[in-house]
Amino acid sequence: MSDEQNKINKKRKRLRELHKHCIIQSNMYRKRYKRLKVRDDICDVAHTSLNMSAVALTISGIGLPPLLIASATCAGLGLVLVQAQKTYNSKIRLTNYNVATLQYEELAREINAVLLRNHCSSKEYLEYIDDVNAKLNMINDSRLL
Repeated sequence: MSDEQNKINKKRKRLRELHKHCIIQSNMYRKRYKRLKVRDDICDVAHTSLNMSAVALTISGIGLPPLLIASATCAGLGLVLVQAQKTYNSKIRLTNYNVATLQYEELAREINAVLLRNHCSSKEYLEYIDDVNAKLNMINDSRLL
């Protein structure tokens, strides 16, 4: 095997490693997204239920002070849930996790397409590896952990 072929094989191996890294990162962010999505959905359902209960208790408790107190309690708990979601930035995190997943998957597809080509030179592989590293840096800089 020639020296040029050895260089090409090493660069193809590096591309396979980068491909594997992209797949691992994509799976990690997908798991984070799913976990946070479940929590966020539970908070949304709880908030809606508390608000509906507060309205129902207010309407039915016009003459009964204990029902009005229960209504105020439900409304207060709903506000606490909404504020907790805002403080935790759950909607922004969901978006960022989903975007990171899609970016890593797209980059993995690009790398796979390059690996399927057999006619690239060592220099072309090196340029593509640099391009992939630049894209990985952009993804890392743009994501919210």
